[in-house]
Formats: sequence, structure tokens, C-alpha cells
Amino acid sequence: MTRLEIVGGIGAGKTTLARVLAEAWSSHVVHEDVLNVPFFSKFYAAPQVYGFEKNISFLLSHADLIRDAAGKGEDLIVCDFALFQDLSYSDIGCSPADADAIEAVYHRLIDRVGYPTLVVHLRCTPDTQLQRIALRGRSQETGIERAYLVDLCAAIDRRLEQLRSEAPGLTVVEIDTDEVDFATNPAAAHTLAGELIASMGSAAQLLPGHAGAAGRQA
Repeated sequence: MTRLEIVGGIGAGKTTLARVLAEAWSSHVVHEDVLNVPFFSKFYAAPQVYGFEKNISFLLSHADLIRDAAGKGEDLIVCDFALFQDLSYSDIGCSPADADAIEAVYHRLIDRVGYPTLVVHLRCTPDTQLQRIALRGRSQETGIERAYLVDLCAAIDRRLEQLRSEAPGLTVVEIDTDEVDFATNPAAAHTLAGELIASMGSAAQLLPGHAGAAGRQA
């Protein structure tokens, strides 16, 4: 099974892009159920108290979603999250001891679900992320500050480099979403589906049976 994971800051466009790519490639999309993950609301109300609980809950939920999708026998799945991004959140929201514990669980889960085949990294400035957070209006996110988003972006970059070293065959595609919001402009995401194939070059062959269709539909 080929697994594509999308990583990026809050409001970078992960969910909309995942849905559009899955439609364009006639593949299965795996959505994280943010609001129903334990400790999500409690974390944003008291981040110093619930950092470990929130981050371990997301990690376990993400791995379980991947295992469920793999059990359905799909050739390709598109995730609107990246398993390794849970480590980025723990880097900035947990004590060193808690972050180490979460990373140990992460590696145990990787033993079970494996590394992704492809990672799409959506880059978006913290200022743009703040604007999009305000637009989507989740009450839990109203207290997010710019400094937190800056730290998150830096942590994602560090963890992505670690992932590259751990999974040498990994294909990573970088996309700047600062100028286009996929949530309000889904047509741009459809166009990107075709552009993504072109940017991947020979790595497009990792999308079993879908590369040609994506180019036609985009």
C-alpha cells in the first residue's frame, strides 16, 4: 500500500488538499477527527497541563486510522495528517521526558504501520495561519499565538529532516500555500493535483494506477 501524508502548520490547507487529491486519484482519504480526539479542548484551555495527554492521543488516533485504512486493502491512501508531525507538537508542547515517551511510542507504531511513501509539506507563514485560524472559527484555537506557530513550523522542519534520514527512500514535495487557501479555493487544489504529479517526476510511479488519471482530471 502506498501512503501519502500531508504535513504543515495549522490552517496550511492539509484537509482540503487531501480530499481533492483523493478525488483526483480515485483513492481513499483518511481524515483526522480533530474535535473528537481526547484532550483536544482541554489542551487549548490549559496547554501546560494537558500537553502529553493531547499529543499521545493524536498519535494513537492517527496510527489507528492508518491501520484501519490499510485493512481495507486500498492501493493508495491520502492522509490529511502526518504521523511524524505529532512529534513536532510534542517538541513544543511537552516536557523533555514526556516528549521522549511519545517518541518511543511513535517508533513502536512505525514498526507496525511503516513509514509513509510520500510526504507533501505545505509551507505557510505564521501570519497567514493566524488569519485562517480566525476564519475557520474553532473556539479551541482562539488562544493560539504567533510564537506558537513559529515554533511549530521550526519543529516540523526538524522532524522532517529526521524522517528523511530514517526513511531514505521517502519522496518529499514542498508546496507554498501562503498565497492560496485551498479551503476557500478548492479549484486551486484540483490544479495542484496535476502539478504534484509533474513535480514528482519518476516518483509518480509510486501512485499505483493513478498517475495518468490525475494528470487528466486536474
